[in-house]
Amino acid sequence: MIKNKLPIIILLGLFASSCVNMSQQPTTVSRSDVQKQQSITLGTIIDITNVTIEGDRRLGAAAGAAIGGVAGKNTTDSDTESDIASVLGALAGSAIGANIGSSLTKKNGVELLIETTTGRLVSIIQESSEIRYERNQKVRIIKRNGKSRVLPID
Repeated sequence: MIKNKLPIIILLGLFASSCVNMSQQPTTVSRSDVQKQQSITLGTIIDITNVTIEGDRRLGAAAGAAIGGVAGKNTTDSDTESDIASVLGALAGSAIGANIGSSLTKKNGVELLIETTTGRLVSIIQESSEIRYERNQKVRIIKRNGKSRVLPID
């Protein structure tokens, strides 16, 4: 009995771990960025908008499809019916998993409209954090590998 449920248990574990989302807060940096040069641009915040960063639907959909497929496969003794149930289980699991994955990984964010010291306007969205931004606040934009984060200048 346990032998038949082992794939489901493994897939449930994979699904749970797939919903973990790396932080996009401005004070959290990637391990690969440590001790590497980053470019800095200085500017002033001219507008702030609260946003919602949508969650990751792909990982939840993949895990849900796998779990649904395995669950559907074990519903009948007939090979044909079992194959059909497996496909239907995978489709249902994918849809449910996508919604679960999205809601579990959704984050509150902030869009900062910044005028740089060169007069250029840039908009950067990042995950909300303990940092409180204000209009007319001086900030530094730290950029590396196409990603930017904004921190106040104290």
